[in-house]
Amino acid sequence: MTFHAVTRRGLFGGAILLGPLLRTGMATPPDPMLAAIRLAEAADTAHRAAGLLSASRMAGGVLTPEWRAERISTAKARFVARLTLHGMTPTTRDAAAALVRYYSERVSHAHPTGAHGARRAALRRLREVFARPGAYPLDRTAWASLSPSLPIPAD
Repeated sequence: MTFHAVTRRGLFGGAILLGPLLRTGMATPPDPMLAAIRLAEAADTAHRAAGLLSASRMAGGVLTPEWRAERISTAKARFVARLTLHGMTPTTRDAAAALVRYYSERVSHAHPTGAHGARRAALRRLREVFARPGAYPLDRTAWASLSPSLPIPAD
C-alpha cells in the first residue's frame, strides 16, 4: 500500500480543476423550469429542421419510410417536451421571463399565415400559466420589456 502525501501543489491543482465545477451549479440543482424551456427550444428547433429537410427529400411528393419515421420521432419529442413545460408553473422571476421569451420566440418563428393564431395561442397559454396558484406575478411593465411581439394580456 502506497501513501500519497497531500502537497500544496496537489491542493492548488485540485482547486483549479474543481473550482469552475463548484461555481457553476454543482452545489445547487438547476431550475427545472429553465431546463424544460431549453429542452422545448431544442425540440422545436429539431422539428423545424426536420421539416425543412423533409421538404427537400421528397421524391415525387412522397417521403421515404425512414425519413417519415424520423419526422414522427421529432414530433413526438417536441410534444413530450412541450407537455412537460406546460405542466410546470414559473415560481421565480427568471423562470417567468424565460417562459415569456420562449413563447415570444415561438410566435416569431410561426409561418406568416399562422402568426395570428400562434400569437393567440401563446397569450392564452401564458394567461393560464400565470393564473395558476403559486405562479410568479408578472406585471405589465415586465411583460412589455420581455416580449415586444406579444401584446400585454388583459387582466
